[in-house]
Amino acid sequence: MKINSFLERADVTAAVPIGSKEEILSSLVDLLVSNHQELKRDLLLQVLLKREQLRSTAIEEGVAFPHGRVPGLPKLISCFGRCRKGVDFDSFDGKPTRFFFVLLIPENAEGTHLKALARLNRLFQDEHFRHTLLEAEDADSVFDAILAQDASC
Repeated sequence: MKINSFLERADVTAAVPIGSKEEILSSLVDLLVSNHQELKRDLLLQVLLKREQLRSTAIEEGVAFPHGRVPGLPKLISCFGRCRKGVDFDSFDGKPTRFFFVLLIPENAEGTHLKALARLNRLFQDEHFRHTLLEAEDADSVFDAILAQDASC
């Protein structure tokens, strides 16, 4: 599964604000809703926050994969955000989280999100890639770095 099959250039930001978990997810949901008018802001935020209550989606090395199933969603949709300074997102390793890859999953998409999560996890294990994302000048550079990493793995 290639990242460009579910991530669009417009759904990438290099300027996630520092804030609480809810504020960060809210800013990412706002990005998605601004590019996909069919999405319902309140529903998306509720889905993502409910998933975070079960267990944090922040893994380690500054990476989080917030995700959840969205009723009526026709296909997997995602967005990516970077917060250079990092924030507390209850990560497994206790380190600040800098990279947020949100996955919105159709209710009936069994296995699709697992493939996407596995692919993303593989990409973000690369320390050089994380450094490249951290140093990228803007959202376009971030998006290009993601696609380049995806093509090389």
